[in-house]
Amino acid sequence: MPTFLQSVELPERCFLQEVLFWVAFQRLPLAHYYTNNDGQEFRTSNEVGEYAIDFVDEYLSDDETARAGIPRDPRWPLHADETVTLPVATYDEVLANPGIHPEDRAQLEYEREQAQEYQRDVEAWRLHYNRAVEYPASQIFVALKSGTLRARGRLLPALEATTALTVLKADGRNVFDVAPTDIPPAFWSLQGIDFTASVARNDSDHYCHVSLRTEDVLSVFPGERQEVVGVERIGSTLVLSEKPPVARSRSRRGRPPYPWDAFHLEMADLLARGELPKKKEATIEHFQVWFLREHGVTASRSVIGEKLKPYYDRFIRNVGQKSRE
Repeated sequence: MPTFLQSVELPERCFLQEVLFWVAFQRLPLAHYYTNNDGQEFRTSNEVGEYAIDFVDEYLSDDETARAGIPRDPRWPLHADETVTLPVATYDEVLANPGIHPEDRAQLEYEREQAQEYQRDVEAWRLHYNRAVEYPASQIFVALKSGTLRARGRLLPALEATTALTVLKADGRNVFDVAPTDIPPAFWSLQGIDFTASVARNDSDHYCHVSLRTEDVLSVFPGERQEVVGVERIGSTLVLSEKPPVARSRSRRGRPPYPWDAFHLEMADLLARGELPKKKEATIEHFQVWFLREHGVTASRSVIGEKLKPYYDRFIRNVGQKSRE
């Protein structure tokens, strides 16, 4: 079955967690339209989460974990193996009932062991995840702190989320009644960013629903590009061809040719003047400067050394041997 490629719509803005997933795992944020949103893109609706953004799929696919070089996500719901994912506390609460039938209790205890094992797997995997997002998170922070990326958020009336929500409720309002405003670059603190909830705070201010212009994010973080050959167009759809890729000849235009004729004339001039250094390394340094100054070409030490070898074999080593004889 060939792979068909179709264009997708990107949202005008994306939340902090989506920015992290793009930079760390190359997951592109996509626009979503639900029938109950009156034509609004989902991110502009009142259903993204009252305080913490909770619509972003936080599970990582096998492709995403492989791309980041970490083990597969044990939470991924599409794994073939059936796994008990209920919290251990849920089983403890049920098992505390003394009236459970012995057979049911045995089954519940078995499932509790599975849940405990699953929880250990998740905690161990989380260490790999944290290491994978550490550098991308710091890159995003630097872009925000420097003003390279600008974000917007809803400024809460209190530093603590529960207090802020209580204040808003007492005023007959909710988070969505607070209009998003620009967040100044001086606000940002790496320790104060909660990418999972798309919120950020410092010692004096607390923003939720923090978002950035998708176009700006993709401009600052374009992603790791990899050329794909064998793509064909069918109408407005692209399809990856199953034909084997044709090897491309390397272009010779990338680096200017070395002026070897001029090099040999310069060597002859050094020999004629008796100025050829006895140490080959000194001659290599001389010609690295000469290539750059006279011809604007950067030549490696190995390339120059290879061309110098016959000269040193003939005029330096042979002369030394004859003098010893």
